[in-house]
This record gives sequence, structure tokens and C-alpha cells, in this order.
Amino acid sequence: MELEELKSAWQSVNPKIGQQPDGKITDRAIRHRRDVKSRLSSRFLFDGIFTVICLILMSTSRLWSPMKLPGWWLIAFCAMILLGALAIGRMYLFVRKINLWEDTNSEIITSVIRIKKFYRNIELVTTIAVIPLLLWLSVTPLFANSWRMFFVWVLTVGAFTLEYLWYRKNIRYLDRLNH
Repeated sequence: MELEELKSAWQSVNPKIGQQPDGKITDRAIRHRRDVKSRLSSRFLFDGIFTVICLILMSTSRLWSPMKLPGWWLIAFCAMILLGALAIGRMYLFVRKINLWEDTNSEIITSVIRIKKFYRNIELVTTIAVIPLLLWLSVTPLFANSWRMFFVWVLTVGAFTLEYLWYRKNIRYLDRLNH
């Protein structure tokens, strides 16, 4: 039912979007979109830099960490972080590719929808892969019933809460790029 309502709403709006004359977009609207695009690009760039730093810290954690994760755990976590960094880089390129001066409203909306869909899918895949990995780590003999297990749980809850807040803010910026 909800999908049919969404489809009918899109069909009623789609012809109007395509009919928007390119010259009617005001300079004020373009400046607003440019500001939102630059903020979004900066957020993705910061996110990418932070992810690369996390990758470096995780890959060298055997040298400095008191947790001493087994090698195969480090490989799994580093692989997930590397995939996340590549996805962030791709989203950054998607945002940078939007040309506010030459693209029509429908092209901008299509780009934003593509970015949001990719972002949502990456978040889901990462969550589905990382949560079982972290839960399994917390019940291994090295971590079971120790301060390490609770430390992993607290970090997991904190990291996913912050990631959810970051995700929601980026989605709001993407929504503002449409208007």
C-alpha cells in the first residue's frame, strides 16, 4: 500500500520536475545548493580521513593495543574498514560530480536519490557484517566475562549510535540539496 502511494506521488511530480525551465533557478537557490554541496563534500572528506586513520590504527593495533586481537580478527576488521573507506570515497565522488550550474532539477534529484540509495545500502551491509563479528568477538574465550567483553560492547553501542547520528545528518544535507 505504501509503495503504491509513493509510486503515484512520484508519477504526479515527475512530469513537473522535467518541465522546470533551466533558466528559472535563481542564483540564490544555486548558492544555497552550492553551500549544502560543499558542506556535504566536507563531511564525506572528513569521514574518509577519519576512516583511513581508523584503518591505520586497527592495522597497527598489535603494536600498541592492550587487547591483542588475534590476526584473523584484525584482518576481518581491517577489510571492513577498507570497504567503508572505498564506499565513502565513492560517495564523495558522487557528490562532487553534481554540477549545480548545468544540471537540471531532475538530474540533481536523480543524483541525490542514487547517493542516498548507495549510502543506505552501505550502512545496511556494514551493520549486518560488523554486529555479528563484534558479538562473536565478545564471546570468544579471550574476551568472555572480562573487561574486554564489556569494553567491546560499550564501543559497539557508542560507535553505532554516533554513526546513526552522522548518517541522519548527511541524509538531511542530501535532502536540502534537492530544495
